[in-house]
Amino acid sequence: MTTTSELGAADFDLLVEVIEEAHVDDPGEAMPWALLEGLLRLVPCDLEVTYQHHVFQTQRTSCLQGAASGGGREGPGAHEAPADDPFWEYWWQGLCSWPQRSGDLRRVIHTGDFFPTERQRLADPISEILPELKAAMIVSLPAAPGEARRVCFMRSSGPGFTERDRQVAALLRPHLQEIWLDAERRRAGVPRLTDREWQVLVLAAAGVSYAAIGEQLFISVGTVRKHMEHIRERLGVHSIAAAAARALPHAPAAMGHVTRRCR
Repeated sequence: MTTTSELGAADFDLLVEVIEEAHVDDPGEAMPWALLEGLLRLVPCDLEVTYQHHVFQTQRTSCLQGAASGGGREGPGAHEAPADDPFWEYWWQGLCSWPQRSGDLRRVIHTGDFFPTERQRLADPISEILPELKAAMIVSLPAAPGEARRVCFMRSSGPGFTERDRQVAALLRPHLQEIWLDAERRRAGVPRLTDREWQVLVLAAAGVSYAAIGEQLFISVGTVRKHMEHIRERLGVHSIAAAAARALPHAPAAMGHVTRRCR
C-alpha cells in the first residue's frame, strides 16, 4: 500500500491545483496541456513529461505528446518507426514493457528499480538508444489488449526519482485516467454530469427502477426523477436509452462499481 510519509501539505495543495487546472483546460487532441505542464511543476524533470499511447503488437506509437521543462511542446501526434527501430527491438527486454510483461499496471516504476547503480544503467541497451535519458518514471494507464498508455517523467541529469516522486505519481494515477476520460467526453461534445447524475444514469440504463435507485443512493424517488430530467436536458435527448447511448461510452471509470453493487 502506498504511504504518504514523504509528502507535505504543499505537495497535496499543488496536486489538487494541477488536477483542477487540467479539468478546465482545453481538452486538445490527447491530454490537456495544463496537465503535462502541471506535472512538470509537481515532479520537476529537465527533459520532459510525456503522454504516450503505443500499439506494441504492430510496433506503432499512435500518440506522443510532451511538455518540456523550458516550455516547449511536442505533438500530440503519431510516430511511425521502421520495423527495425531499436526502440521496438528493446521493448520486450527492459523497463518500457515491464507493466505489460508483469500484468501490473498499478505500480509506478522508475529506472532506479531496475538499475540501482549508474554502471548498471549504462550497461543497459536503452542508454545507447536514448543517450539523453538518464532516468524515467512510468505511470501506466488502462489500455486495450496489445496497447500501452502511460505518462512518463524523464530526466537527463541530476538525481534519480525518489519515493516522494513515486508517491505523487501513485496518487495522481486515477486522476490521470479521469482527466483523459473527461477530455474524451469534452471532445465528443458530451456535457459534464455530476457524480450523482452519472450514478443515476448508470443505474437507470441498467434497468433499475427509480425506487430502487433512490434506495441505493439514499435519495427520494422525486430527486431521482429530477436528476433524470436534468440529464436528459443537458444531453438534449428524451429517453433514458438515448441518454445512455450518448453518455455511457464516456462514463467515468469509477462508475462501473455502481451497477455491481445492486446485483
